[in-house]
Amino acid sequence: MGEPNTYLFHVHTYRCKHAGSEKDEDYILKALQMGAEKISFTDHAPFPGNPFGNRMNIEQLDEYLSTLKALRKKYFEQIKIEIGLEAEYIPAFKYYYKTLLKDKKLDYLVLGQHMFFDGIDYSFSWTAEKKNTEEHIGLVNSMIEGIETGFFKYVAHPDRAFRRLKVWTPQAEELSKKLIEAAVKAQIPLEKNLSSMEKPHNFRPEFWSLVPENHPVIYGVDAHSTAEFERIAKK
Repeated sequence: MGEPNTYLFHVHTYRCKHAGSEKDEDYILKALQMGAEKISFTDHAPFPGNPFGNRMNIEQLDEYLSTLKALRKKYFEQIKIEIGLEAEYIPAFKYYYKTLLKDKKLDYLVLGQHMFFDGIDYSFSWTAEKKNTEEHIGLVNSMIEGIETGFFKYVAHPDRAFRRLKVWTPQAEELSKKLIEAAVKAQIPLEKNLSSMEKPHNFRPEFWSLVPENHPVIYGVDAHSTAEFERIAKK
C-alpha cells in the first residue's frame, strides 16, 4: 500500500478540534518537501446533529471537501491528494455512510473505532471501571460489523482497542483472531498506526503477531499537526 515516506496515510486537519492550527495546504507543502507521492486526508467524520466531540461539525463538511478538492486541482501535477474521512461504525448511521460515499463523493471511508453504541449508551459515557474491563470487547465487535458492511477501505489502529489492557490476555487474543479473520475474509487492509507506537499500550505487538504475513498492511501517520506529521512519517 506504499511506504510511509512516499504515501502519507491518515492525516487530520484543524477542524477536528484537537489538532494544530495549520491549514490543509500546509500539510501538502510539507509532504512535497518530504518527497511524498501521495497524501491521504482522513479527518474525523462529523455526524448529523453533531452528537460527538473531537471532530469537525457537520456544517464544516462541505467546506472540508471543497477546500481539499481545490487543492487537489492546484497540485495535481505534483502530488496525488486523496480525500476521505475516519469514522466509527455505528449501525444507526448506515444511511449516512452511503451518503458520504455516493453523494459527497469521498474517495473512501476509514474505519477508526474510538467508541461504539451498546444498545443503551455510547461507550464514552461508561464508568472508568467498565471501560477498563469491557470497552475492548465492544470496540472489536463494532469493527467486525463495520468491516462486514463494505463501507470502509481499511481499518485504522485496530490494536488500539486494547489500549486499556495493561496485560495481554487470552480473551484479547481470541478477540484479535476474530477481528483479523474478518479482515482477511473481506481482504480489507489493517493499519499499523505510527502515532500509536508513541503511546503506552496503544500499539500491541501481540495483535500484529497474529496477522498473516501476506495480509495487506498500511502505515498511517495519524498526524494532527505538521510537526507531528514530519516527525512520525520519518519513523
